[in-house]
Amino acid sequence: MTAKGIENSETIIESCKLIIAGLDSQEAEGKEVLQSAIDILEDMKEKFFLKTNLAIPPTNACKKDVIELQLIVEGGDLSRFPELIDRFRGNMEKLLKHAKMEGVIIT
Repeated sequence: MTAKGIENSETIIESCKLIIAGLDSQEAEGKEVLQSAIDILEDMKEKFFLKTNLAIPPTNACKKDVIELQLIVEGGDLSRFPELIDRFRGNMEKLLKHAKMEGVIIT
């Protein structure tokens, strides 16, 4: 059985790829953020953190953001795109902070 954090990461990666494919060249910064998220999550897949319950809340937040981003890109109305990409970037930063597992003692 695959851990929920890993499942969420795979969903985020696939959604990011679809969003990048649906964006035009005017959204270069957004594409950069999404590609960076793909690269980070691909590297994190083998890390212990994604196999723990600690990964579920931050990956759920990122998943929610990319699904919302995907819906607006598919809908063609990108007016909320800058706001959502900033929120996604912030949630990815929180995910990375949690992934360091600072202060967590495993017994």
